[in-house]
Amino acid sequence: MREQTTILTLLQVAVPANTVLTVSAEVKILEILGIVSNPEFVKAMNLSLSIMPSPSTTAATMKGLVQLLNGLVRMNPKSTKTHHTALDKLMASLAGAPDAALTFGTFLPICESLLKARHKLHEKES
Repeated sequence: MREQTTILTLLQVAVPANTVLTVSAEVKILEILGIVSNPEFVKAMNLSLSIMPSPSTTAATMKGLVQLLNGLVRMNPKSTKTHHTALDKLMASLAGAPDAALTFGTFLPICESLLKARHKLHEKES
């Protein structure tokens, strides 16, 4: 956890908050921070990059992030019908909402929250 927190802090300091995040940077950050660490899930993310027209210049969006995380949760054998139902409700609620490009200022706090949740989960399992 310490290494991921250090990397996150470096990103928060080094990259201006209003810098638009690209899809390829989004995927790489999720992997480097260990938010997505399952090798199969990382392969799936990288496969999605390989079939996109231009992931290094395509702006990441809030709906895209939710859709990506939704897909990863659904791939997880530990996810339950309750998880899927909650995700379906979230996706339905976003359907009518306007999408927005993710900036480092919006994405990195989300990553921070995901890291904290992951850390709490590991503490609970120990």
